[in-house]
Order: sequence, then structure tokens, then C-alpha cells
Amino acid sequence: MAWIARGQDDNGYVQETPNGQTPSVPAVATHRGELWCLWSDPSGGLYYAIGDNNTFQDRVPFPDKGIPVMAELLGILHAIIVRETGDLIHYVYDDANSTWISPSVLDRESGFVSETTPALVAFHNKLFLVFIQETKLFYSNWSLNPRDETAEWKLPQEVSGISSVGGIPALFVLNGTLHVICESADESREILGFAYASLEDVWNSCDDVSEGKAASGVSATSYGDSAFLAFQENGPNDTSHVIYISEYKDGKWQPQEAVADQASSDPPQLAVLNGRINCIFNSNDDSKDLRWYSRSLLDFSLSSWMANIPDDTLLSNITVPGTHDSCAESNIPFVRTQYLSITKQLEAGLRFFDLRVRVHADGQLYMYHGGIPINMPMYLKFDYVMNEIFTFFQKPSKTPTETVLISINNDDVSGKEPPHVFYNAIKAHIEAVPLYEDGNPRWITSRETVTLGEARGKAVLLRRFHPDETLQPNERMGIDLSGWLNNNPDFVLETPDGVTATLQDKWQYSEIIPLAELVKSKFSFVSNLLEKAAAGPPDHWFLNFMSAVGDPVQKGEIAESHWIAVGAHSKMIG
Repeated sequence: MAWIARGQDDNGYVQETPNGQTPSVPAVATHRGELWCLWSDPSGGLYYAIGDNNTFQDRVPFPDKGIPVMAELLGILHAIIVRETGDLIHYVYDDANSTWISPSVLDRESGFVSETTPALVAFHNKLFLVFIQETKLFYSNWSLNPRDETAEWKLPQEVSGISSVGGIPALFVLNGTLHVICESADESREILGFAYASLEDVWNSCDDVSEGKAASGVSATSYGDSAFLAFQENGPNDTSHVIYISEYKDGKWQPQEAVADQASSDPPQLAVLNGRINCIFNSNDDSKDLRWYSRSLLDFSLSSWMANIPDDTLLSNITVPGTHDSCAESNIPFVRTQYLSITKQLEAGLRFFDLRVRVHADGQLYMYHGGIPINMPMYLKFDYVMNEIFTFFQKPSKTPTETVLISINNDDVSGKEPPHVFYNAIKAHIEAVPLYEDGNPRWITSRETVTLGEARGKAVLLRRFHPDETLQPNERMGIDLSGWLNNNPDFVLETPDGVTATLQDKWQYSEIIPLAELVKSKFSFVSNLLEKAAAGPPDHWFLNFMSAVGDPVQKGEIAESHWIAVGAHSKMIG
């Protein structure tokens, strides 16, 4: 696929001149569903801008000066700034207050001094930093203790076996292994490669996985099973600095491709957002403008991936990705299950939402998780969440292609109110939602499975809450999942209307077991249901939850969802 200029009016600029110029390497990262760029302007001031795959917002001053790198770890954005003195400064972005906080100067006496642009990446729930000091390559890592929120940088260690290095190092993950590459500081400019051995906490010399592509500086990023390197033309006496990208796929590096014949003054930087790879760099001319090109890595858009699925396909016959406790985007650690808003989840391709709702005395519906309101003290209304979904359906055109499965559960399990109170509050909300301009409803509350063609542009109700018992089964709304068995790894529901669903929702582990064993157990349940789904009939529903948690109150074992995600594709767990 072709590289396309991004930015305002697709002009290929991160900011309008002169607000987006830099004489050095910019920093690029993704954070909570958005693209971030941080750079030093010609006067020495640092600025950052936030955007999507199309445009960046206006730049904002950063509270320091120097050369930046950025990386996201567990939903938190980190920046390391190399000041003119070589000191390394660690910043953390406070999303709640939209500001950079906690500047800490890494201890110079301990060896935290860098002479060039460092590299920063998240790997195995840690931040890894590599930097060059007196032609030697050093590394350190930073990790957060989830029990008490404390964190620290390990003392820098030299990557052994290197006598003299130069240029700009690059960190990236390939086939589950963390790699660093850099160039030798002698005339050969040989590319040196090292792979990190997690259990031993050492770097082992390995072949140059870039196959010589990194001789003039390189940046890298990973996406799924692929890795990408961005580098400049480096032939004899070359000054063109034409940008090339190479992808590691199917066990080998694919032929390099030029980025729209663009050239950069410094190594270009990469980041992948919602299936698009973005390349940002300073132009190879006197202006040093920040330029921006991207291309899709997929044959479809994550915002409209249902578009090419035939209308007559049953919803139960589509593999639909979703989230657990979808609205629990909270600053309270034991409440938080998500870092992305509903809109950002939709943009990332998610089409199943697990909503936990409570009805207040005034009849209004609000989002909760385990009895705690979301977005305190303002609270998050159910109708606000649904409006996000209905707005998304009509982008970018008024011919919707997508649908969303809405699983609603009553967060209030006290039993103080009879079931009809919550049921009728949800029913009243759905009935009050206005129709589309063409007269079509925004909700599907059918008790039977419908086709995608019927559901495009609509929310489909999967009802986990109990019905109004005064209603006959054929008068009730939604696919009836009220017989859901809590914490069960494999059970079958059959609704009064003949809809069959097999569910896996083993989420609680109260016994004390190592995290590796917890992951292994949960993974076996997930895999088992995937196999059943592959062999099942088209009209049979399969709901497969991948979330799990230990019981810190009773047993002291904690397993947060991001640990499960890491463990699912990692050889190093626990």
C-alpha cells in the first residue's frame, strides 16, 4: 500500500511552519489510542502535539529542554529528556490533569549520562532504556510495583562485548525477544546486534537482525508478529538521506520500500496506531520541518472492518473482539480495567462492550464497576456512552457499516430492588432514544439472533440482567443471558426463544498460585472455547472472556489484566 501524506489538508506536515521544525530526532509514541509527537524546536524549547492517524492538534510547550524519547507502559506515557549537560530526566504524563509531572533527575553519579539520543521501549512490564556514554552502550530498566505504586531505575549496566559504539541505538521486540542494535564507532560502521535474555538479565551478542540497514541510524517499532525498521540511504558518500522502511515478516526481512521518496536529516521515527504505521521525521533541507507519512498495515480499516462482511451473515457467526468492563477507565487501580474511552475502543475495532450499570433513585442510569461509580465525582451516564456509539456509527458517512453488541449487567447485586426496577429503567432508556432521520431504530432488542445487514448502525442488546417477572418470555427484550453462571469456565445457556450460547467466564482465582500457573490455567479455558467455536454451527453463540484476577484481599495474589496479556505471548512470566 502507498505511503500517504498526513496532516492538515494532507500536506504532510505535523504542524504549520514554523511551529513544527526540529534540528534533531523527534520522539513518537502512541498513548491511549492517540498519536504523540515530542520535539525540540530550533530555539531549544520542547513541544508536543497529540493527534490521530490524520491530523495533530496544535503544539503545547513541554516543561524542559533537550533531546526527547517516549514510550507507553501499562497505559502511562513516559518521556526521557537528555539535557545539554547529558543528564537524563524522567517525566510521566498525568492524563487526569493533562500535564507532565514527576520530573526526576536520574542519578548522574550512578552513571545516568547520555551523549546522544537514547532509546526507550516497554517490554515485560518494564521500561528499558539504552544510551551511549563515552562510546560504550549502557542499559537500565524501570518497573512499577503494583502493590504500593513504588518504582525505581536499576543501576546502569554496560552491554558487554562492545568496545566502541556510536550513532543512535534502537530497541524493538522481534519474535518475543527484545533487541538492541547500534553501529560501531570505527571506520567499518559495522552494525552490532544484541538480544536480551530476560531470566538472566543480560544481553547476548547476536546477528545484526537489521541485515546492514542501520548504518546511519535507525528507529524501530513492533506490530503483532512483525517488526519495522526505518533508516536512511547509506551508500558511499550518500547525502540524499532517502527514507526506507523494512518489515520483518514470516521469518525474514522483506524488501525495503521508500517512504514516498522522502528524505530526512535525522533518522525517521515510527509508531503504529490502529493498524497504520506512521513515519515522522525532520526534512533534509534548511527548514527541518517535521514531516509525516503513513500507510495501512491491514487490508481493511479498523473503523469499518465489518463493511465487507455479507449482509446475510448471522452475528453469532462473526468473530467480534470486545472488552471486559468496557467503561472502567478509572484512576483507581482496582477499579480500572481500561485505558481507552469507548470512542477510542471503537476506532481500534472493538465491537462488543460489557457494560455494568446501576439505576439511581431519579431513574437515571450510570456506569459502575463493583459498586464504585465510574468518573467520580461527575459520574458517567449510560446515555453518554451510547451516544458515543451512535455518533461513531455515522462516521465517516451516513451509511453505517458497523454494529456493536451491548452486554448489559446490573452492577447492583444487593437484591434490595426487585428485578423489574432495573429492567424497566433500561427499557425506558431504549424506548426514549430517538430514531435515525430515515426512521430506523438505533437499538435492536430482538430475542433472536439477527443478521449483520439488519444490525448495521444499531446497538444489539445482550441482556445479562433479570427480566420484569410480570412479562411473558415473548414480551421481554434482548437475547436472554440472565442465566449467566458466575466464574464458570464452560457452560451453555439456551434462551426461551431457542438461542444457544456457550460461555467461558472463569475470572477469579482465590487460591495462591504463581502467576505463570494462573495464566496457563486461564489460557487453557480460552483455547478450549476457541476450538469449540471453530467447530460450532453458525447460529450458536460463543462468548469467551480473557480477563482474570487473583484475590489480593483473601490470599495476597494479584494478577492484573495486563499481566495476563503479556503472559499469553511471552516465555517469561511471573
